[in-house]
Amino acid sequence: MESSATIETLPPIEEEVRRLRVLQREGRHPEVVSATEEWVQRLPENRDLMLILACSQRHLGRIDSALATLGQLEGQHPRFSRLHQERGLCHVAQKDAPNAIDALLRAVNLNPALPTSWSMLERLYRMIGDQRNSEIAASHVATLRQLPTEVVTATSQFSDDDLTQAEDTVRAFLIRNGDHPEAMRLLARIGMARDVLDDAEALLAGVLTLAPDYGAARYDYAQTLVQRHKYVAAREQISRLLALEPGNVDFRTLAATTAVGLGENETAIELYQGLLIDLPGDPDVLLWLAHALKTVGRVDEAVDAYRAAAAARPDFGDAYWSAANLKVYRFTDDELARMRSAEASSTISLIDRYHLCFALGK
Repeated sequence: MESSATIETLPPIEEEVRRLRVLQREGRHPEVVSATEEWVQRLPENRDLMLILACSQRHLGRIDSALATLGQLEGQHPRFSRLHQERGLCHVAQKDAPNAIDALLRAVNLNPALPTSWSMLERLYRMIGDQRNSEIAASHVATLRQLPTEVVTATSQFSDDDLTQAEDTVRAFLIRNGDHPEAMRLLARIGMARDVLDDAEALLAGVLTLAPDYGAARYDYAQTLVQRHKYVAAREQISRLLALEPGNVDFRTLAATTAVGLGENETAIELYQGLLIDLPGDPDVLLWLAHALKTVGRVDEAVDAYRAAAAARPDFGDAYWSAANLKVYRFTDDELARMRSAEASSTISLIDRYHLCFALGK
């Protein structure tokens, strides 16, 4: 995980984004809007420019224009948390509490390290008399305030897939401050995202040495061990997690994955069937169950599970492809029509599309 280029070698657009953010902090919003509109015409896909434009439009009271800009941004980057935060602030400016809450909740669900969103949610919930949710938002604000600013910033960057910026931020923090469990865990998660699993494993082992009761880090550690096919070690970590939270769906799912890795497919089947009690009709669990059933030769049951997964999510390419790969299964005319319709959709993900193409070709 190498550091990014220095400021002097950044490409021109990144330098311009930095300049525009400085102008924005200085309150020079007309100048920001004018410059950013020119850039957006050339680079409409750049999410930072679009967000800067929307923010300055809001500060100038041009709320409708800001919301229109955010709508364009969402079409290209629907999971960009800060666009939802900015939309929430626009609705606050319109005194539209319900839509503001909805937008801000979307923001924090994508990125929990957004102090502005949590603070605004606390105020909005208190304003409408929802004491319970106001207290929940306040607890998140308090948690973020206890963390170093650099760690919160890096966590937010990581949540929005700005991996290089997140890594640079958290590495610089660790160099200055030494071991810090949350910062080390974040650096490990960046490693996991980049498939640098040996570094991630070492970092998480170090975190657990410093903070043995840090459950989220132990879960990340177990995930890393599974991805490195160290299933025996992973099972030990998962057992410790389940001893504290036996009903936790994430822990149980990872336990089932570990059982598959160890060749204990009947155990995995039981675990997946138990998960379906809590997550009825979950397409991913149905797919995993089908895989395990197929492995132990329970083909008819596997077919039923694959079909249930496809019914639960009609564009689930992997479910169709896995059924086709059984070689003994023949799709009905209705299934073929649904597959062709899903594959032709403009909103289908790339991975679902190529799985559907494989299945149709099969």
